[in-house]
Amino acid sequence: MTVTDADAYAPRISQLDAMFLDSEMYSLVKSQLVKCVKYCGHSYVTRMEPEIDAALKYIILRYTVQKARRSVGQQLLQVKYQEGVPHRKLGHYITVIVLIKWLKERSSLIASIFSGKTNVKEAVGQCINVLNIAFQALHVFNLLVFLHRGLYPTVLERLFGLRHVSANPNLPRRISYAYFTRELLWHGFAELLGFILPLINVQYFHNVIKKFLPRLNEDQNSSTEETDLNFFQGTTCVICNKPPVLPHGFGCQHIACYFCIHSSYASGPSFSCPLCNHEIDATRCSSRGWVHPLDLPPGQVMFSSPPKICWAGKVWFFIQGLVPDVSSLVSYSKQVLVGPRFRQESDLT
Repeated sequence: MTVTDADAYAPRISQLDAMFLDSEMYSLVKSQLVKCVKYCGHSYVTRMEPEIDAALKYIILRYTVQKARRSVGQQLLQVKYQEGVPHRKLGHYITVIVLIKWLKERSSLIASIFSGKTNVKEAVGQCINVLNIAFQALHVFNLLVFLHRGLYPTVLERLFGLRHVSANPNLPRRISYAYFTRELLWHGFAELLGFILPLINVQYFHNVIKKFLPRLNEDQNSSTEETDLNFFQGTTCVICNKPPVLPHGFGCQHIACYFCIHSSYASGPSFSCPLCNHEIDATRCSSRGWVHPLDLPPGQVMFSSPPKICWAGKVWFFIQGLVPDVSSLVSYSKQVLVGPRFRQESDLT
């Protein structure tokens, strides 16, 4: 490498970041275009999506790479293609980029136009797969060479001899350590949350919050009285607000999933019905004395009167709405743990 080449050398990270910024810019422009035509119907846009992608990419590359000798990402990172490359070669480079992706997406259609035989379509599909695997292998090999020498980050740029150089070689390179520190802190914080959040018992905090909520006197007085369990087709679990799996009762008129009741009681023995504050008896929870609604007589299937819901129950559903992922996790756990058992009991009935 000569002195002139060393002065115009573009760092590897700048070349890779420029490619990443170009792809992000293209995705942003495409999303805005889709929003503009979303009321015209998605069927036509979906059928013509490969042609729209090819036309949009050709327009962007023509007015950035061919006219200014650098893409949008390269302009942001002070990188460009070397001056000795003619515009015709840049035009051929743009055409090849656009055609390769379009031919890959329309290979089956092109094969059906030239021949309607199924064997021809399968042969063309196999050829496309082989070429795609070979191109990916070349891309990996080219990436290793690029990391070693710092030239030609893509296979097509190596074939056309398009070298990245610095747009301002005399300008000293400035590294924004504040930006890097912010990114490192954010990724570290995101990984920490992803590790800690599954370990937090959200149901325990729900029970703690309910302790500080005032209860109605009539609900406390009626907690010791046994009431008939009512169940109908639209009944939902009072804990996860989903169709109950192995539905059981608290001793009041409300129904919850077997898994929800026992997991809530395990997180806090003071757990009570979220809607009417009916407390659960420890002996009932430890035994198999729960009344199954499928065993109820026909006269008790419908509610004789709507169940009483205190305002604390409304707050419960509001808190549950703040953490929708927890409810979905509980629903998934129920289906995995007790779903097959519930289906077997339903089939028997």
